[in-house]
Amino acid sequence: MKHLRSISRRTILKRSVAIAAATLIVGGLSAPAGAIAAVPTAKGKSVQYVTFGLQFEYQVAMVDGIKKRAKDSGLNLETVDGKGDPNLQMTQALDAVSRKPDALLVDPVDAKLITAGVKKANANNVPVFMMENAPPEGKYDALVEFDNQAGGAMGADTVAKLVGDKGTVLELRGSVDSAQAQARHQGFIDRMKSKYPNIKVKSLNTEWNADNAYKMVLDALTQDPDIKGIFSHNDEMVRGVISALRQTNRLVPAGKPGHLFIVGLDGTPLALNRIRAGTQDASVGQNPVAMGSDIVDAIVAGFQGKPYPKSMHIEPVLITKANVDDPTLWGNFERKK
Repeated sequence: MKHLRSISRRTILKRSVAIAAATLIVGGLSAPAGAIAAVPTAKGKSVQYVTFGLQFEYQVAMVDGIKKRAKDSGLNLETVDGKGDPNLQMTQALDAVSRKPDALLVDPVDAKLITAGVKKANANNVPVFMMENAPPEGKYDALVEFDNQAGGAMGADTVAKLVGDKGTVLELRGSVDSAQAQARHQGFIDRMKSKYPNIKVKSLNTEWNADNAYKMVLDALTQDPDIKGIFSHNDEMVRGVISALRQTNRLVPAGKPGHLFIVGLDGTPLALNRIRAGTQDASVGQNPVAMGSDIVDAIVAGFQGKPYPKSMHIEPVLITKANVDDPTLWGNFERKK
């Protein structure tokens, strides 16, 4: 009986050791049993989003797309309107970091000025995600951008073809402090110089603004009635161009004698309608919805501890009368069928 009791104790001891060892192998040496099921998640994480400015159709589409993607991903997204004002944006970015979010998302008007907000986020260990315009200093976790230089080059090719490779054309520029505008300008000017030596370009600093475009184009048409075409860094400024043409009796539909060729950039719903009506000839399309989805997916992946691309690029697509009704163009997403 004594022998049987001794065997039982030894057997129990061995089994206990085996069970304990198995537990350590499965659960880890120091992790409690409840931690085994813990998986990083994006749900409930807070993101502060400082937008470029909601006065532009393109930006509104981007913000709406980001809001939807964030909601579907379970993120708590708080958005502030940068209003196209770099100084306001800088203050907003600093304030956003003070709220101690889990991530900061910024679409800068002026990348240099936004550096202060980026550095503050870095100091507070807040991950930074950028759209369209990377800061020259500070660390950011991912960037999504449109190939602005390629967009400018596409604009040059399109205008040149429309005007017959000769004559005078206007370039309506975005903000001189904007990296996007500078890249579009560089792409446009470089292509014109290298391929179309018989085209004279007059660049106007219209600052993304339709009212500025109206006044400056009106002056340009008064000084030189023989202007053949216009490339605008965004579709928003084309509104001002149309008003200037109307006032000078130069608003002639496409295909009619005296038509002044207009190429914009963004592919906005209003631009697509103008292409259909014949008052605008083309738009170099971006895709703000795709850009917004890409950056939100990167933020979510970061929260989940998954890999994600640090640099994402959206290529331009030319929109003309031939493809203006394409349902995959973001400018047609809300169009009634």
